[in-house]
Amino acid sequence: MPKLILIALSSLLATSAAAACCDAELKDPSASVRVLQPIIKVQRHDAGLVVTVLGELENTTEATVDDLVVEARIADANGQVADVLTQSLYGIVVPPGQRVAFRLQAPAASPEASYSSVKARVTSGEGHRPSPRGSDGKDRESALLSFLVSWGPMLLLILVWVVLARKYSGKGSPQQRLVELMVEQNALLARQASAIESIVSTGNSPRAPREA
Repeated sequence: MPKLILIALSSLLATSAAAACCDAELKDPSASVRVLQPIIKVQRHDAGLVVTVLGELENTTEATVDDLVVEARIADANGQVADVLTQSLYGIVVPPGQRVAFRLQAPAASPEASYSSVKARVTSGEGHRPSPRGSDGKDRESALLSFLVSWGPMLLLILVWVVLARKYSGKGSPQQRLVELMVEQNALLARQASAIESIVSTGNSPRAPREA
């Protein structure tokens, strides 16, 4: 059984490695995903000024890109940096060669007049390339790989639990021996209690008077 667990663990690790072989961080994020035509808006709300940066992301790679982090540097009329917005774009996925709109928003750190221009760039991201396998059976392999990666750890824990349960619940297991020992001890205590009662009853019985 331990060998079976090791084999299952090795298979799970190999599957996870195969799933991650085509995923990697972008080496040059700003060139891989370009920020097109960013614009800036400053609005006044009850809580104060809020600055918003709008734009488009263009994926120039052959991989699907997500987990992006965008930095927007906002300058005043003299070109001096007035504010910097750096935010993660959760839930945004950019397919290869496609464009996707994005928005950054945060409380303003400078007066409204200081927000004149903006330059934005992608500082980090992760690319997911398709598997190099052929197209035959690709969907089936992808579904199987996704299932193993998602449920593999849980299945492995269930397998370990079943093995341990069979090992420690069968005949001759430590638990079974402990139960048998307790039964023997209870029987011994019962015999000792019976013997003590017998001795006590014998000692308390009336004795016959001696003859003169």
